[in-house]
Amino acid sequence: MGGYSSGRYRERNRGTVDAAIRLDLRVMRRQGFLVPGAVTSGVQRWTRVATGEESGSVGVTVNLANPDAGFVVVRFNLNGDPRVQEIQLESRPMRYGGRRYYFLCPKHGRRCEVLPMVGGVFASRQAGRLTYQSQSADQIDRMRDRAHRLEKRLWPDKGKPRPRGRNRERLVEAWAQADSAFENMFAATIMRRWGHLF
Repeated sequence: MGGYSSGRYRERNRGTVDAAIRLDLRVMRRQGFLVPGAVTSGVQRWTRVATGEESGSVGVTVNLANPDAGFVVVRFNLNGDPRVQEIQLESRPMRYGGRRYYFLCPKHGRRCEVLPMVGGVFASRQAGRLTYQSQSADQIDRMRDRAHRLEKRLWPDKGKPRPRGRNRERLVEAWAQADSAFENMFAATIMRRWGHLF
């Protein structure tokens, strides 16, 4: 009782949602795929953040002929084999009108807005045993990510600065503080572990 490995068993995860190719209904909504009473088709593409090159794409058909519930048909190739997957959609009325759509996980039946691909199937992160990157991030990772996010807001298009005026001044100050805090904590960690900097 209370010894080694006691308590709730936790399965090992297979990776992170952030690293997986995934269908995201929020992105599909912004791209105009979710039109109640209509059938829309298009292509979903993913790019690698570091290089900007395409890392994958799928053909998507969204059938909302019945606006209360519909389905998505996804067509893609996996290792040269053509695949087709149908995913049911469920909708809920929103407080001020309209409907919000959710995927129904093909494995667990739970509602979700993001379906990562694991083992050649789009399913919920719980079905694929994936975690979010932030769940395993320590304080240094969070500081680095904050500085990186602020930097991307300041210089989004290959060095063209944005925004301008007071907002820019505030962002530059926040970025400088976040970057300095990250560097100080990183240096302190190195000193604590090895007793000297590089």
